[in-house]
Amino acid sequence: MKRVFLCGFVLISLSSVEAENLVDIKSSSTGSDFEELIRSHNGKIEELEHRVKMIEQNLGISHSEKVSSKTPEQIADEIKGKSPGEIVEMANDLIKLDKGQDARDILNTFIEDHPKSIHCGKMYFYIGKSYFEEKDYQNAAKAYMKCFEINSGGDKTPKALFRLSDCFLKLGKQSQRMITLEKLASTFPQLKYGQKAAKKLK
Repeated sequence: MKRVFLCGFVLISLSSVEAENLVDIKSSSTGSDFEELIRSHNGKIEELEHRVKMIEQNLGISHSEKVSSKTPEQIADEIKGKSPGEIVEMANDLIKLDKGQDARDILNTFIEDHPKSIHCGKMYFYIGKSYFEEKDYQNAAKAYMKCFEINSGGDKTPKALFRLSDCFLKLGKQSQRMITLEKLASTFPQLKYGQKAAKKLK
């Protein structure tokens, strides 16, 4: 199963199936032509995913997922009246205790309740961190990209891009990793993670 994601400056493929033939990251296609290329590939991918799902159902294959230990109502009560900063602190403490799913539950609850909040980017950063700690680099990369997409100028954006490059490294996506590091180094040259990115490019 495979999925192509567009994160502003880089097209990536996160999958267990080799998909390098889908698109050349350094393609000269730009603008509407490039967007049409993405739509075309995404349509093909969705068709393939549907076919795989049907095959899995016929074979009786199911995927085990981590289940929350609390109901949505309990989670909502837990964060009721808390500021975004307090919610992030709660989530980070849970991540340190290896309770990544519990952390994601409260972060996602905030995002669902406040989808247009400027704090959603930071929530996605910690969702990415929870997955990264679990060595789920595909989902970590998705969350870090979402952090960038929602708030490209946020205080967590440089670190999110740096961690995104780490995800690509773990996933064996070297070309995407280099593009991410180049973007980070050029966009935030005076900041800590921009300088760390620049060093890795040497």
